[in-house]
Amino acid sequence: MQFSLKDLELFVAVAEEGSIARAAARCHTVASAVSKRLSTLEHGFQTSLLMRGSKGVGLTPAGHALLARARGVIHQAVQLTDELREFSSGVRGHVRVFANISSIVEFLPAALGEFLAAHPEIQIHLEEHVSSVIAQAVVDRIADVGIISDTPSLPGLALIPFRDDELVLVVRPNHPLAARRSACFADALPFDFVGLHSNSALHYRLLREAAEAGRNLKVRIQVTSFDAVCAMAAAGLGVGIVPRAAATPYTQSLGLAALRLTDSWARRKLYLCVRSRDSLSAAARQLVEHLVGKDRQRHRRAR
Repeated sequence: MQFSLKDLELFVAVAEEGSIARAAARCHTVASAVSKRLSTLEHGFQTSLLMRGSKGVGLTPAGHALLARARGVIHQAVQLTDELREFSSGVRGHVRVFANISSIVEFLPAALGEFLAAHPEIQIHLEEHVSSVIAQAVVDRIADVGIISDTPSLPGLALIPFRDDELVLVVRPNHPLAARRSACFADALPFDFVGLHSNSALHYRLLREAAEAGRNLKVRIQVTSFDAVCAMAAAGLGVGIVPRAAATPYTQSLGLAALRLTDSWARRKLYLCVRSRDSLSAAARQLVEHLVGKDRQRHRRAR
């Protein structure tokens, strides 16, 4: 069975548009050509991919399976094109890193800065995602390296311990909880929360923990960064939960109180995830070794 990237692009367009005519217009071709290529694709796979009707087209189960993979293949092809073009400007390696917001805020700025200073010929593409998306992206070869806080049970994924991460409850200095040194999550539930955006792993965690406690999480406002959570908490718009490192500048400058959370889930371990070390490119392997080496140096200094 042979098919081209163009076949996949046309199939994705039809699936997303729900119409061969609209897909043809989107891809700057004619409907008859799209229909012929899709029929050839179905014949090659020996299965029906589309359900054609008077109101448009839908996907069969096989079509849904192909759509998920086709998007990944197209994404990788675009990345490959971009990476190869970069070689003409002196780049000699490209690493795609997907990471959760905690690692991006707390650990990656300094670590990546040092790495890029030592390896200016390597290009790093960094994206923020939740852990489940990161893990799947690594398995699907969309990302070379991931940094996650959960440990998903996905085949073909190797986990490497990276950092320890502690979450704290931040409240303004005159808040009823401010005089305490520690609190459990349930102590904060009567109050309004400043939360992260709905797609963040931490937001999902807080919603889940509140539900398990039989309570509602009263989110007054949602923001897109830990800095914004701290600033809003300092302004009295609610309490927030952030990594301790993100809270420290605000405890010093604004007197924000950072209470240790006694819940076990507030102490998290971050992991690097890869398909396998042997499958990494030379540039990705250098980055992983750098990140793991920085963690070992940190542990030696802490002893």
